[in-house]
Amino acid sequence: MRTDEHGEPTYVRLPGKTARRVEVVRERWRIDDEWWRESISREYRTVILDDGRVITLYHDQSDGSWYAQLGS
Repeated sequence: MRTDEHGEPTYVRLPGKTARRVEVVRERWRIDDEWWRESISREYRTVILDDGRVITLYHDQSDGSWYAQLGS
């Protein structure tokens, strides 16, 4: 994952694939949940890559890592 100066994703490398440029961030939302146990704090983005693929990414606010939610 590569981000710009505002923390927005600009390039994504999926497992076994070459890096793809993020063309558009289509949607963005945040989830803060389960505060009573191990809390979840994530910023999600649905993005369109330069090959037309639409994927959902999230930035884990607790450890700073980025993840892609890939369908089967």
